[in-house]
Amino acid sequence: DKASLENQSAGLAADWWADSSFYHIWVKSFADYDGDGVGDFRGITSKLDYLKDILGVDALWLSPVFDCAYKGSAPTANMHGYDTVDYYEVNDYFGNKEHLATLLAEAHRRGMKVIFDFVPNHTSNQHPWFVQSANFDPEKKDWYLWNDKRLAWSPMGNSGTWHRSDLRQAYYYGAFSNAMPDLNYRNAEVREEMKNVVRYWLNFGFDGLRIDAVRYLVEDGGGAAGTSDIGETHGFFAELRREVVDAYAGLGHPKFMVAEAWINGDRPRFNAYFGSPEKPEFQMLFDFDFSGKVTSAVKYKNRSVFEGFFPSGAGQRYGVFLSNHDNLSSRPGTVFSDPRQLRLASALSLLMPATPFVYYGNEIGQADKAGLSGQDLRLRYPFDWSSQDAQAGDPASLLALHRDLLALRSSRPALRRGEWKNADLGLGAHIAAWTLTLGDDTVLCAANLGSDPVAGVPAAAKAFLGAGRVRALYDGDLGNGETLAQYGFAVYGVEK
Repeated sequence: DKASLENQSAGLAADWWADSSFYHIWVKSFADYDGDGVGDFRGITSKLDYLKDILGVDALWLSPVFDCAYKGSAPTANMHGYDTVDYYEVNDYFGNKEHLATLLAEAHRRGMKVIFDFVPNHTSNQHPWFVQSANFDPEKKDWYLWNDKRLAWSPMGNSGTWHRSDLRQAYYYGAFSNAMPDLNYRNAEVREEMKNVVRYWLNFGFDGLRIDAVRYLVEDGGGAAGTSDIGETHGFFAELRREVVDAYAGLGHPKFMVAEAWINGDRPRFNAYFGSPEKPEFQMLFDFDFSGKVTSAVKYKNRSVFEGFFPSGAGQRYGVFLSNHDNLSSRPGTVFSDPRQLRLASALSLLMPATPFVYYGNEIGQADKAGLSGQDLRLRYPFDWSSQDAQAGDPASLLALHRDLLALRSSRPALRRGEWKNADLGLGAHIAAWTLTLGDDTVLCAANLGSDPVAGVPAAAKAFLGAGRVRALYDGDLGNGETLAQYGFAVYGVEK
């Protein structure tokens, strides 16, 4: 009810997330307010003007803020926060609830939205619930998955997922590690408690949630087919959407949830997490194929990789990114050693009809931490504020490119919601071009994936669009006259 709500955004559109541009913050590494070596809530609050006015994003995703088991202040301490010990308290390394409430209030005052990272699949083995369950406490004995024998379930290819508890003289299931046992979602009390966790933080003022590891919530057992993507998992998320998330729209504060369904190369299985019109699940899915598509386009000159790629159903939206906190990819500043390729890859992530999520530091070309190849810690090192300072006043910087294209997205609805279509400009195989159309708003984007400059791109774009007055909306990488440089790109629009 409305009496339980605090720090709520006001006046949001019913599907505001489709028009937003997000910034993904690894809280520990973004901004350290109190000088203890750990990023914190007050640090983020102090950088909201940078995020809104200099970069141009209007929404934030915070990495897990719950109190967790493993903590460490050194950069080498991989305090990831996915090992929750209390869903209703925050990690004291980041500050306290008052600091978090201030962050939400200051973000909302600037018209910015904030979502939290929800970790429902598992807890820490130090969570009081698990300690009670291991002790055969009647209230919690079935809150986790227990078995008298060690089974060989392998949701991610590793069959070492059942772990011995000497206290209970039994084995418990932990898909990710022995330190993070899986909750039992066939227990109705578990399901209701986790819904209450979501209600608590949405009432607290968050505008939505990213849900971690959605594929593994409920298990039938056996191999990967029995431990991921089963019907009961989909059933819970439909329940969460219907009973919790959608209820806030009726209170005037629409919320949303985005899924980490890490599925590569299987669109039907992936898109199933949108649910159905009768039983909707997630409004948005993080697209784990996208960064590979961008690399294919930029490095390997594949100009039509996005053909038929974006969903068109009502309430279906992809969240796209070039890298995140996990081992999907290195940061683009490492993947693309050529700064021209880095600019083009960054542009592609912002010129598609999807919701962009810029991982902290990618807007300044921050690279992986050297010496940590293959470890996700390389992606989680402190933000380089000296590089940001150096780029802030440079109109040719990567930061300026992000700012310009994020501003362009805000001004042209077709860039946010338009229908994607391949466009052949007749200028050879290395010119990739596409249109985005929404109603009477059409935008054409062109990129030179080849090794040589290509002349005549503006004229070809105008001829292709055909009607009305066509002008360049972004031409920062155009060469002399009508020549598009190698890895250059431009955006054109039809003036109304």
